[in-house]
Amino acid sequence: MTDPSSRLRTVLDRLPFTVDDTDAANEAFRRWINQRDPEAQRRMDMWTYCYVCRYFLAKSAGGNFDSASAPDELITRTYRKIQENREGVRDPDRYANWVSVVCKNTFLNHTRRQRASSSTNDEEGPTLRAETSHIPEKGFVREALFEAIERLPDYLKEPARLYFLEDWEFDEISDEIGKAVPTVRTYKHKAVKQLREDERLREYVDRPDL
Repeated sequence: MTDPSSRLRTVLDRLPFTVDDTDAANEAFRRWINQRDPEAQRRMDMWTYCYVCRYFLAKSAGGNFDSASAPDELITRTYRKIQENREGVRDPDRYANWVSVVCKNTFLNHTRRQRASSSTNDEEGPTLRAETSHIPEKGFVREALFEAIERLPDYLKEPARLYFLEDWEFDEISDEIGKAVPTVRTYKHKAVKQLREDERLREYVDRPDL
């Protein structure tokens, strides 16, 4: 089985534009979503794989993983997640940006799980997490949520991003932003109130488990 870097070089040789040419990637996605053009799909798939592969190989080079197999597993998982959800991306001009967000969130969630796993030898043992997740599954909801969070007041952006897009718990957000848990809960409720103004998100943010 070839390693991710070898596969990346192989696919890059076939890609008719550079990985950094997000306009070309967005155009391929537009042609695929509107016309189901098979050549556009081929280009979109190749660019997406190259972007995802390069992202996680760069993280690996930075020493971010505690397992040699982690980059390959994350590349496969992220690429599959993108394939399953990309039809929900409503604005073709944001496809490349959406892919980058999926990569970032997958990496951050993996890093958080690594931290949790490393705590299993602590005296009190690991903290059990709920089975439910705050993170929406459908691509168009994630995209709308990302855009809506960017419009929030500055003090709400970070806690809202960590809670809704990265699935952090209140105590984790509290440690990250240096605010007490009750304050984080207040920020979350204020964010929900403003996110509810976006009709695309109303059903999602009104979920009882949020």
